[in-house]
Amino acid sequence: MHCPKCSNPCNRDSVDVGVGVIHGPYGCSRCGWSEDAEYDLSDGKDPVDDKGGVIDQWGGYWPPGSPRAMAFKLGRKCS
Repeated sequence: MHCPKCSNPCNRDSVDVGVGVIHGPYGCSRCGWSEDAEYDLSDGKDPVDDKGGVIDQWGGYWPPGSPRAMAFKLGRKCS
């Protein structure tokens, strides 16, 4: 699938749960678009929630204090 906003190839996370495969939403690594409106970051939505956790366009969530959330917040301070 290609991103409907920027035409970049999209991908999604998948996990085999033993009786089938669960797929997350398609997301674009270039513009932040997600096929799930809750995770769509393409229009400037802040990925950091009010608790300090971080979402991504593939349906992922990293809780406050996790290495990914801390790295994202550190990256914001440097830019």
